[in-house]
Amino acid sequence: LGLNNPDHYNTVFSLRQELFRLLPPVEDAPDSADDAWKQTLEQHIVPNVLSDPQVAAYCRGITKPDGSPVPGIIIPFSTTVQHGKNFFGLDLAAGDHAYSPASFATKIAAVGIVFPGYVGMVNGESVEPNALSATPYAYLIPCGMDYLRAPLGETGVIRSWQVNDQALPLPYNLGASAFNSTQFFTAAGTMSEQPWVIRKHQPLRAVSDPGLFEGDFPIIYSSARLIGRSVWNSQWKIVIPAVTLLADEQAGLNNFAASVQDIQLFIRSYSNSGN
Repeated sequence: LGLNNPDHYNTVFSLRQELFRLLPPVEDAPDSADDAWKQTLEQHIVPNVLSDPQVAAYCRGITKPDGSPVPGIIIPFSTTVQHGKNFFGLDLAAGDHAYSPASFATKIAAVGIVFPGYVGMVNGESVEPNALSATPYAYLIPCGMDYLRAPLGETGVIRSWQVNDQALPLPYNLGASAFNSTQFFTAAGTMSEQPWVIRKHQPLRAVSDPGLFEGDFPIIYSSARLIGRSVWNSQWKIVIPAVTLLADEQAGLNNFAASVQDIQLFIRSYSNSGN
């Protein structure tokens, strides 16, 4: 099945061009292209990302200590591995990226987030009017079904899984308990934690230069949290909490929409051929 000799790829996908079908940020592009992208970002700003049940369920550490709303940006999208389609399921066009359906499985080794045009801080002083924090964070959470092809033959069979990424609860210290005097035992009685707790996802530190993901397997600025998950999923969400941009959250969102020229998704993948 090719499990011991997978194909490795580093790919950077542009949400601006490949998902929203807007012109890329180039010097001779009309101002209307940047205005359309800014409007797209503004349309995905929400007053409280926790109002989305999937964000609340899968994002770790996103809740504020005081319980106040968490404004931010939520961008939902789906992905696929199909003939004639780009990664986001749209008709393959110039400049698009796609994975080959000749491999029965294409899975994630590591992911990263890129904010081209993002303006950071230098020694605590802003270098431009739209400056933001030097360490923005964003979540990438899979919320839908994972898809893979059948590994044997040219059947065209596609299989789907609802992956429940759950934590295994720790057992009690049996030597320090009174089990020898108890006549009834239950599964819950042997665990020190709640069973079937969903393992949440930590945020990724975004960068402004996609060149950081070129070359060999990048360790810095990438996360292996999603290792083993299929690149083909019916629902993903990128979540950008405003609190990681500036303490003044509304100003942070305004500066983000005014300066960031694209949101790019980096995936280090490994594909298995089947047969």
